Order: sequence, then C-alpha cells, then structure tokens
Amino acid sequence: MTRAVAWDGVERGYRPEVPLSIHGSLRLHRETAEHVDPVTFEVVRYALLHVNLDHGQTLQRLCVSPVTMLCRDFQPSVMLEDGELVFLGPHLQYFSNAQSLTVQWILEHRSANPGIGAGDMFVSNDPYVGTPHQPDTIVAAPVFIDGALFCWVANVLHHSDIGGSVPGSFCVDAPDMFSDPPAFPPFRLVEGGCVRDDLEQIFVRQSRLPRNVRMDLHAAVSANSVAVSKIQALANRYGPATVKAVMRRVLDASQASFVEQLKHIPDGTWSASTYAECARTGDSGVYRYEISVTKRGQHLEVTNRGTDPQVGSINVTYSAFVGAFLAALTGIMTSQLSGAYGGVYRCVRFDLEPGTLSCANFPAAVSPSGAFTMELLISLSATVVAKMLACGDEHLRDLVIGPSQPHWCAVIFAGQLPHGAPFIGPNVDNMIGSLPASSAADGVDFGGHFWIPEGVAPNVEELEQLWPILYLYRRASPLGADGAGTFRGGRSFIEAGIPWGVPEMALALYSDESFPKASGLFGAGAAGRARVRLKHRCDVRGSFDQGSIPQDFEAIAGTEVPLDHKGPPMPVALDSTWEWGGTNSAGHGDPLDRVPERVARDVSTGGLSRADALRVYGVVLQDGALDLEATDRTRRAARRVRLERSTRPSVAPRSIPESMPIRVIGGALGLVEVDGVLYFASRPGRALLGRAGEGYRPGCAVLESPIRELGREFFARPGRPGDQMVLREYLCPMTGCRLDAELARRGDPIRPDMILASR
Repeated sequence: MTRAVAWDGVERGYRPEVPLSIHGSLRLHRETAEHVDPVTFEVVRYALLHVNLDHGQTLQRLCVSPVTMLCRDFQPSVMLEDGELVFLGPHLQYFSNAQSLTVQWILEHRSANPGIGAGDMFVSNDPYVGTPHQPDTIVAAPVFIDGALFCWVANVLHHSDIGGSVPGSFCVDAPDMFSDPPAFPPFRLVEGGCVRDDLEQIFVRQSRLPRNVRMDLHAAVSANSVAVSKIQALANRYGPATVKAVMRRVLDASQASFVEQLKHIPDGTWSASTYAECARTGDSGVYRYEISVTKRGQHLEVTNRGTDPQVGSINVTYSAFVGAFLAALTGIMTSQLSGAYGGVYRCVRFDLEPGTLSCANFPAAVSPSGAFTMELLISLSATVVAKMLACGDEHLRDLVIGPSQPHWCAVIFAGQLPHGAPFIGPNVDNMIGSLPASSAADGVDFGGHFWIPEGVAPNVEELEQLWPILYLYRRASPLGADGAGTFRGGRSFIEAGIPWGVPEMALALYSDESFPKASGLFGAGAAGRARVRLKHRCDVRGSFDQGSIPQDFEAIAGTEVPLDHKGPPMPVALDSTWEWGGTNSAGHGDPLDRVPERVARDVSTGGLSRADALRVYGVVLQDGALDLEATDRTRRAARRVRLERSTRPSVAPRSIPESMPIRVIGGALGLVEVDGVLYFASRPGRALLGRAGEGYRPGCAVLESPIRELGREFFARPGRPGDQMVLREYLCPMTGCRLDAELARRGDPIRPDMILASR
C-alpha cells in the first residue's frame, strides 16, 4: 500500500487546507462592521497602506547589511487574522505568499503549543513551510485587540549569511538539504514582548557574520513592533470592527478588479518552458521547467507538468513556485492595486506535481534558488501571463511585456580584512536591471525589475567603502542579437574591479551561462546570457602608475581562467581582475520587422555596431545613412533563407482573403474567424495555421538551429551545456516571418503553447 504524503511543510511543501485547523484556545477577531462611510473607508484604507510602507522604511533604516540597507531586499505585509494578505509592500514581490503561508502554518501548528499571544513573534527560514530559500527569514507578529487575534504583520528580509557550505549561504554544491544552510520551522523568538536569548543565539550561531545577522534580526523585530502599535492605535480610534471591515472590503475589491480583467480574456491554456544548466557544482546537465495556465471563467489554474524531477540544488518548494508566479501575475496585470493583491490570489489555484524541480519534496536542496531558480520561474511565469494577455482584448494586450531576467546575476566576494575580521560582500548591482520590450515600445535600459518596484542598486562609492574592492568601470552592455526584436529589450550593465587593501579573496555565486535562459515574445530573439570573467597575473596597478585606468577587459594582460556556471568558489589574488554584469532583456516581435530608423538610432548612440545592425536586423547603413532599398532586399533574402532551411508543415497552408480582418495577438501572429470557427493566422502571409483549440505551431514552418550557430552573444566555449540547446523558430509558411521562437533541449518534442476555446 502506498502511504499518503501530506502537504504539511515536512515531507512536502506546505499547502494549507480550508478551513485551517486552529486550536480552540486561540480566540480570533472576526467582527466586521456592516457599514463604513466612504470617508472613513478611505482614511482607514490609506492608514493601513502607510502602516506597511512605514514598516518597510523602518526596516531599511535599522538594518546594517548592505543587501537590505542599500538594496532593500525585504518585504513587509499586513494580513488578516487567518493569514490572508491585505497589503504588500513595494519591495520583493515574491515574498508575499511566503508570509501568508508561514502565518497559516503557525496558526495550525503553534496555536496549541507553545501558543500564540500578545507580544509574541515567530521566526522561520524553512523553505518547506514558506520562505523561498533559507537566507530569506520571516519574522511574524500577531496583533491582539481586546484579547483576540485581530490580524498579523510580518516581514521577510535577506540575511547576508546564515550558514551552509559556501559564504553567503547560496550552496550551489549542495546535493540535499543536509548540506544546505539550516532551515528552522517557525519558533517563538519573542515571548510577551521579550526576545528569548537562547533561541536567538541558536539562530545567530549558524552565521559567519553573527553581528550583522543579530542586528538585522533585531531590526525586523523592531519594525514589526512599530507596525503592531500603529494598527492597534488605528483600531482604538475607529473601532476594530470598522478596521476589519475595511480590510475585507480591500480584499473583495481587488478580487472584483481581477475578475473584471479575466472577463476580457478567452478561456484557454497557455504554456511555456525554459531550461537551467548545472544542477550543482561539477554537473553539466540541462534541466527543463514548464508552466501552464488554464483560464476558466473567473479563475486561473496553474500547473508545472512537464518539469523535470528534482535534482541537485536547482529546486524550489511549493511556496517558492507560488510566490514566483504570483509576483509575475500581479506585477504585470494588477500593479494598479498598489500591493492589495490578496483578492487576486483568491482567483488562482495551483495544481503542482511534487518531486519536481519546481515543487520539490524534502530533502531537496534549495538555497541557491534566490539567485537562480526563483528568477527563472518569474521569467517563465511572465512569458505565460504575457501570452494569455495577448489573446485578450486590446486594452489587456497593452499590458504585455516579455520575460524578466531569468537569473539574479550576482557575485559574492568573501575573505578577511587586514585586521582579521571576515567579510562577505554580496554584490547585487544587478538591481540596475533592464526591462523587457512591450508590444509597442522598447524595453527600458537599466530599468530595474518589474517584480522589485523599490529595488535600488548601490553606488560604486558605497561598495568601495564597504568592501576591499576598487572598480575600474561600470557601463552599459553593448546591443547585439541578445534582446533583439521589432522592439528590443532594455540594456543591462557590465563592470570590472580588482581587490584593494587585501592580498586575496574568493569569488562565489557567479553566473557564467553557456546559453541564454529567456526567449523573446512572438518572434523576438533570445535574451542575453550572464557572463563572469576572471584573469590572474594582471598588471592593472602598473597602469595606474602610468596614469591610466583600464577600460577594456580584453586588453588587460593576464591569464584568463575558464569558469563554469555554478562553479566552485574561485581564488582572487592581488593581481587578479574580474568583469561581470547582467543580461540584456528579451525583445518583442521579429527583429527583421524593426523600424530601420530605430536601428539607426541605436547605431548613432553607440549601443549597436553597423555590422550588428546588418547581421541582426538586416539594416544597411551607408556612410551613416539608411539605405532603405538595400535594407528591404536584405530582409527579404533573410526570410527566404529561413524558409529554405526550415521544415515545412505537412499540409499546405490555406490563405485568407484580404477582406477578412485578422485580430492581432502579438507580432505577426493573429486570430481570425472563418465560417464560425476561430483560427490562428499569420498576419503578413495571411495563412491559416490551425484551429484555436489545436494551436498554431503545426501550421508553421519550423527552423531549428544549434545555439552555437546564433552568434557570440548566445554561446560559450564547446563542451559546456549550451552544446545541448537549440533555437526553434516558428515561421509563417508563406513569408518566412518569425511568429515565435523558443529555446529547447535538442530532441525535446514540440508542444503547443496556446490552446483557446473555439470562440
């Protein structure tokens, strides 16, 4: 007999049942005023919103770790007595459900023993309960009014180091949780307003930076205390029943707003996949993640079917997957709700397969997910949400943006200062970011990340003050095939530096990818790939003596060390130099359809070379001037070559009369109704591609090319996992215009990505 495995946060991730099982000794406040006048409603609503904003500002002022103090890698929230989210702050959005799930677990498992009382606070960094990975630690505080549990406030913040095999606690070498940093299920750290020293010491003891962790932990406790007192004061002024009524109406209003949006999207299923490389240090495998969203009426159902089994350290738990998807969904569709997302969450159901990379069972390792898998799943979720919106009414298509950066490009520097104290420097300059293209505009250069509204990149001078590092340069990434499209993705950055004031250090958590991880929408090229380069035996200091600062990594003499993605910590000596950066974001639409004047503008500003204008966009520039006739010939020839190299559909395409209107989905892909039946169609070729209920890909010409053939932007040295990857282009069988493209592991079957109801 097969034993049933519970979704209890022990063997599997925690998935609360409805209703929650809460011990009868805990009295919950459920009284709600029947009527709240409009003025009072707005006053209380904005007061609650500002309680949460002030909570975040208090955290930012009190924390001492740069990742929190400078970059604001945290999130506060306000929840109902049962853990349902009311307000979320403008910081890391995927932390939202982490707090709700953790509070619900506390209600079910701590209400009897040790109990939940006024002045208590609970701490947890257990990914199988709620947190995305162990460095993201939750501190949750119940708010009691007249002896009843009225609501909760909580915060999540990233600690610079909480143990594990690697400084910074991103343990890419971990085969399982027993080599990962310790994971603590929720425990009562603060009891009746007093911090328990014994439990605090147990938590802090795990860290290489105990002083920083202790001070940040106290900052989290203090910020919660401030938020608790403000909510209690609000309830005393307007009455608990009135404040609770406002909370519930905020939830109901956000749900109604989202349901109204869903009415303008046809029922259907949208899918997308992406791939990770290297499950842990020394591995060379490629692993598949897939997400499908089915819209039926007023609800979305999300699955991860098609995802590979859990392996190594590239897994996430149930809570992390849910957080990644909800961050993409709300960031794209409901940003106007200003963090009041709990009502949206009511409309989303998750049916995840356990034991997979995106819904791992214990004891799968998960600690590197904060730099790798979480961002991969946000990017993939954004792709699925974008495809769903593209099939909706025009005002929803205006919300479509492409996938976000699929990894959190970062490096961690670690070593000893001259006086012997250790330092760990998580460099999160990728807060600079870049935004993907939309259906009508280029992405924003250095535009941050849509799922971190308040993310801030530190200044170079701040980092040089904090850590023994000297920067040589920080500048924009060049434009090329990465991020190309009818509308191109935003540019990211590259930077270089050397050790300063210490003889050596270590470089960890570097992201040197062998192939890109994000595909653009509706025929756009792939996004960029993260690069990290390291040279030893350099004479940069000699250049200083001669009055120059090196600005070209290629020109710096030295011995370059081959790096692998998710490789081991690398020694960095006094004569070493490194260069790293983020990735250019994905574009939208076929690059051969980009307005030539836009290409010429990128060339004139120095972002794009003339050679790449021709190679990527087919744009011909003569003496700086556009040659439109030559450009047209070049583009026609490029599309013709695509068709000649492609595999044509088994059935000859059927043409659509010019008089029949085709509704835009995205790029060159559209929808048309013929004899009462809805079809996908190619707009430039006016070819029917397939019934709406079957998908468009069977009617496309398909061109599959190894990544290594696509250009220097996409492929690293041979022998790395990128050898296994191809780009699949889905082409109009009439014109060769690219309708869509995806990155795929060689040999993986073609699967439909859009299935719509017949009308």
